[in-house]
Amino acid sequence: MIVYYSYAVLLIEFEMNTSFSLQAIGSLNPDIVVNSINSQLTMLVLTFPRLRIVWNSSPYEAASIFTELKRDAAEPDIDRAVAMGQGDSSVEKESIYASHPIALLQSLQGVTLRNYQALANKFKSISDICAASKDDLVSVLGMEAAIKLYEFIRNSSAN
Repeated sequence: MIVYYSYAVLLIEFEMNTSFSLQAIGSLNPDIVVNSINSQLTMLVLTFPRLRIVWNSSPYEAASIFTELKRDAAEPDIDRAVAMGQGDSSVEKESIYASHPIALLQSLQGVTLRNYQALANKFKSISDICAASKDDLVSVLGMEAAIKLYEFIRNSSAN
């Protein structure tokens, strides 16, 4: 959604007539934990800063929230929306079909919209990138970006 829209919306619906919380306030963990919903939401917001999260307790409430959000906006142009999805750019197609790996790759320090494809073409996996020497990264990314990525990988794995 981020490719085509100014803002993406994540709708989280919880059960009506029940108290809602992600977890008890005393059990909040200051570290990122893979299976923690709080950590996952944090990573989503950090990775996609334009992401908006909408919380609601029923499909009816969701409909009324979206109606209110859309109130002064024009109706979507169907022809334009279809045309956006039929672009010839390989970057657009990759963004549609493999958004998670690309988003992960682009979230690494030193990796940009301009150089991530060269990195993806050279290395077959994230673990290959992590195992790469500084010289290998320099040959793909250039000195400045390669040093940022190399130091990020080495410092992250040391912690």
